Amino acid sequence: MVKKITFFVLILFTISLKAEVKVNTINFLESVGVNFNGAGPLLVQMDSIRNRIILANTLSSSVSIIEGQTHEVTNIPLTGRAYQHLKSEAMTINQKNGNIYLISRNCFHLIYPDKKTSETIQTEKQFESIAVDETTGNVFLAGRECKNLAFYNARTKKFKLKKWLETEEKLINMNATPPPPIRKVIADSDLGQIIAIDGLTSTLYLFDSSNGEILANRKLGTTIGTRWHLAGYNCKTHFLYLAVETDKRKVVEAVKIDVLNGEDVVVQLPGFTEGVGVNYNPLRDEVYIPYDNHPTVHVVDFKNGGEVAEIKVPAFGNDASAIDFKNNLLYIASWAHGEIDIIDLNKRKLVQRVPGLGILPHMFNIAFNPNNNEIYFPKGATAVNGTFGSALCVFNPKTKETSKIYTGWSPVDLIEMENRNSFLVVNSEDQVAEVTADGNVEFKKLPFDYPIGMVKNPQGNVYVSYGPHQSYWPNVYIWGAKNGILTIDNEDLGFYDRRIPRQAHKMVFDKKGTLYFTQNNWGREEQFLGRLYDDVRLFEPGKRLKLGDKVVRETTQRILKYDEAKNWLYLVRIGEQESDPSVFQIVGIDSQKVIQKFELGLVATDLAFNEHEIYISNFGSDNVSIINKDDFSVTTLKAKRRPLKLIESGGNIFAINHLGNTLQEITKNGKSHKIKFEAFPDNLFKWKNKVIITSHSATKLYVISFDPVIEKYDLLFQFEYPYGDTRFDSRNVSFYVNGQYGDGIFDISKAKVDKNGNLWLTDFLSGKLFIFQET
Repeated sequence: MVKKITFFVLILFTISLKAEVKVNTINFLESVGVNFNGAGPLLVQMDSIRNRIILANTLSSSVSIIEGQTHEVTNIPLTGRAYQHLKSEAMTINQKNGNIYLISRNCFHLIYPDKKTSETIQTEKQFESIAVDETTGNVFLAGRECKNLAFYNARTKKFKLKKWLETEEKLINMNATPPPPIRKVIADSDLGQIIAIDGLTSTLYLFDSSNGEILANRKLGTTIGTRWHLAGYNCKTHFLYLAVETDKRKVVEAVKIDVLNGEDVVVQLPGFTEGVGVNYNPLRDEVYIPYDNHPTVHVVDFKNGGEVAEIKVPAFGNDASAIDFKNNLLYIASWAHGEIDIIDLNKRKLVQRVPGLGILPHMFNIAFNPNNNEIYFPKGATAVNGTFGSALCVFNPKTKETSKIYTGWSPVDLIEMENRNSFLVVNSEDQVAEVTADGNVEFKKLPFDYPIGMVKNPQGNVYVSYGPHQSYWPNVYIWGAKNGILTIDNEDLGFYDRRIPRQAHKMVFDKKGTLYFTQNNWGREEQFLGRLYDDVRLFEPGKRLKLGDKVVRETTQRILKYDEAKNWLYLVRIGEQESDPSVFQIVGIDSQKVIQKFELGLVATDLAFNEHEIYISNFGSDNVSIINKDDFSVTTLKAKRRPLKLIESGGNIFAINHLGNTLQEITKNGKSHKIKFEAFPDNLFKWKNKVIITSHSATKLYVISFDPVIEKYDLLFQFEYPYGDTRFDSRNVSFYVNGQYGDGIFDISKAKVDKNGNLWLTDFLSGKLFIFQET
């Protein structure tokens, strides 16, 4: 499919570079009909009363409101991004008025779909579970990081912490998959009460929903576990349904909690590991427990005293479920084979298996729409490997077909096609746009989802790395994950695809035309680089370049660069633990071995080099390591707060300090130049002998020119947009840098200079391309 659009050209003038600059703005969001971007689909819920699908995004600071009848998308900007640690309990809907409540990083949002507006309430602590009283609009939050219960009074608009528990602990990834909340809040508006559960002590509390005061508490007769799964709550009978999982990841109990009378029912389970996508059916009084590690769904029938039945399903990896109450059907989504399994609840039997959907619903949530009997899922939303793309997938159980609802257009990379006088820009979902300097754009659908990056081979053809996930573990094949290197021909833009078993993140060619690329390990493995020797032969896992080190942490080896003069590869990975140093390896192309290895500072984020030295920014240590190429001696220079990116200009190295908001010369007596625009600088480029800085605040993009000779800043361009959270140091929200998984967004702005000297700059978050032409 080719779609052709000519965009209106926005012309802005600033005085910079001793000349006027014209900026042509390409708004890719126009192609999908939205005003604000929606990228990184994470949590999906159904507002059945209003026939709306609610989608929380984690790459962009936004929530997508999708009309169920037309699938029309409205994106509402937020100040923060949905937090990847969290499950569906981090978002709730007020059924009375349709307002939405969402937890982000150290804050929560009040979203008003009818007004298309939102508010943000800052919280010092990170919360995991949120509930709203539908009568008062009061909001309650709980989480393991806070021993108090958070209370927001909707009338006074005041946020308070109510005394509740005695202990708190840090929220961390547990076995790579973030846990569901151990502390939960559930609203019962009929009772005017908030039910609060603490799994660490196995205690139930009741709070007055009007003022947040404790009414009662009692011990529960359940096992104290590390993961408590919320199956559901019945507002008519006032029963709460849970599944309890131990610290050994075994699901040992299903619990029916009688909130009013205390006559609970605790059902023993066989201890299968990693129950996920747990669900409750109020019409049948049944709890359904699928498993990540077992081809089984357990049915706990509480109307028959908690009788347990087993339903066989095809495979493991069953991570999300949804119920069609009218037709007594249970839908189970599995990442293992990318499928939806349809179960007849009357017969308690699998009736149909629909594979090949590419599903990776590891955030434990899919949504069923009773208004049209369709299922919505955030394809590629995975707890282990992050979220991908800018679309929500739709599954039609009647036709067994899937389609997409596009929620945005986020450029991830760009590359010049000199022979065509154009640039190719790929987005994070499934499209490539060919753009000319005068604003003409032609869109072409790619054969596969989720482009990651692009490089050009010696013949001028473009290699696109794509794919959402590892295709296999050492012992498990993930059938629905398709990763590869897609070649785009520089003459006719035709495709040539080569599958690879895992994502390729960073790609470089050596001078002989061999492609080297980084790939994540999965579990404990020997570190390696993937290789493609030419532009025809398929990938062979046995021809990976093994590097000797054993690695366990499933984080990206985020830096790979080629030094043609030395014929060396420079490879950097972060430490196995948060407190471990980053590791820098020099790989000799001639010897095909690691010839030097160094331990440097924490959380290395970038590498630059000149003729004599190699520079690495250590974001977590606030310094830059300098390695001499001749004797491999290492020196360290202090940087301002959080050095993020480096660039070589005129033989000198400059760093931007993300939190320090400075440009720093990396020499012994190098100066630090304060950037006068209050924002978070995130990238560096070269243009017209100047250093170009991109810097994002919550509301603006600044493109700043710095002249190293006269040490002077000029504002080249600014663009207003509700960017929201643009910090790289926040935890587990997709372009944080402490521990990226497979979804790593390494740069939210990228730039290239074309053969005519124009600067092309993409902005991932706003869905824009800016073309700077000196007039």
